[in-house]
Amino acid sequence: MTAVYSLTMRNIKIFRRDKATVFFSFLSSLIIVALYFLFIANLYTSAMDNAGSGSVAMPLSDQAKNFIVYLQMMAGVFIINSFSTATGVFSTIATDFESKRIDSFLLTPVKTSEIILSYFATGLVVSFSINAFTWLISFLIIGLVTGYWLAAGTFLMVLLVLFIATLVSSSVMLLITSLVKSSAAIGVISGVSGTFIGFLCGIYLPYSNLGEGAKAVGSFLPFSHLTIWLKQVMLDDGLSQLGVTGELKSILYRDHFSAESIGFCTLAAPLWLTVLVSCALGLLCLLLSFGFLNKRIKR
Repeated sequence: MTAVYSLTMRNIKIFRRDKATVFFSFLSSLIIVALYFLFIANLYTSAMDNAGSGSVAMPLSDQAKNFIVYLQMMAGVFIINSFSTATGVFSTIATDFESKRIDSFLLTPVKTSEIILSYFATGLVVSFSINAFTWLISFLIIGLVTGYWLAAGTFLMVLLVLFIATLVSSSVMLLITSLVKSSAAIGVISGVSGTFIGFLCGIYLPYSNLGEGAKAVGSFLPFSHLTIWLKQVMLDDGLSQLGVTGELKSILYRDHFSAESIGFCTLAAPLWLTVLVSCALGLLCLLLSFGFLNKRIKR
């Protein structure tokens, strides 16, 4: 374990030293936040106003609407952070192969499994630490700006969901980076995947605006179900404080926030099952990535 710890700290230092990689790891999340404050947040609040003009009243003030819009926005930001940051960290893998540092590691008593485990641990630690810090800052800012505060239990539950989401995301992205041999290509994947997944997971716009096709494709991505889980944890508390229940809550979840379980490709399934399958997929990706990296290192 000493070797894993030392290699993990070495990987973290290399990631922090490369300012360009750090910036591009956050690029997708920065784009989301910018788009929300420029116009997407207004689209959500306007849609809620229109929903309130029908048979179901929308008894929410502007501050209350901003409160729940910010909550669902940050849920999407955290999920995108969980894989984009991990991908940036995993660029160290390609760099080590390109510079032949892997050959140097093999001349030491360090085992191949320890090298691979250190890569995974680096992505997990960096991604979760950044997300946890971002969640703390977001929690304070949202509370101060809107005047509404989530419960302490919800705050801790969000951290738990973030940790599980980071585990799954790091596993999936480790598999992808283990198959990519160029550090430049990994940088492109990190930048493009955020935008691609942002739409398919219902983060930029709800599925009601994107159509059933995007919803069906998104149901195959573990990030979609993790996003829905995180949205439900945050919105359940927020809407409960605002007194939003029953039909109005269902309308917001289904039509406005994409916070309702989407099953698998038009097949209905409860959220707990889709999350469980996502975790199983993450475990499979982790095992496959260990196998691929083990072959590359020994080659």
